[in-house]
Amino acid sequence: MKTNLILLGGESLKNKAWIEQVRDGLQANFETEILYYDHWQVAEGKISFAVETGKLLQMTAGLTDFILFAKSAGSWMSLQAVAEGKVKPDKFVIVGPAWDWAINNGFKPEELINQVSVPVLIIDKSFDPSLAFADLQQMLADHKRPNLQLVEIPGDTHNYEDIVGLTKLVNEFVGQST
Repeated sequence: MKTNLILLGGESLKNKAWIEQVRDGLQANFETEILYYDHWQVAEGKISFAVETGKLLQMTAGLTDFILFAKSAGSWMSLQAVAEGKVKPDKFVIVGPAWDWAINNGFKPEELINQVSVPVLIIDKSFDPSLAFADLQQMLADHKRPNLQLVEIPGDTHNYEDIVGLTKLVNEFVGQST
């Protein structure tokens, strides 16, 4: 039986196509399901954290063996749900954590990360304009937690186009063969 993998993209509409590509790359080893944000159906719509968190709770209700995979805004929304004990994944993958975005939208990144005890893989680009890898390391330097694994990949955008590379990192993290 395959492990369930719940996928959440970033806030912008372009992340819908991206998260579908990620799903396609991972579905050989996982039962995958995407949380489609309501605002993706409306051009320039704004994300509703309450609505989307509610949908995440519904998707994960009753699941006992699952992994969360989230990018950017989706990572903070789901990280908060995990920190509050509302969602209980076995592992959590965060891609491109938009630290400033999180703070500007009322999230407290360091507090949230400290409240999560499941294994967390954070993948960040060397020079992601939302949060460069060196800055991520510095921000988490005081929070040396054995459950956190940081991986740097090359690049200077907030776009994570290397689906094959992401798939490999996720499979290694969760102990799946590739």
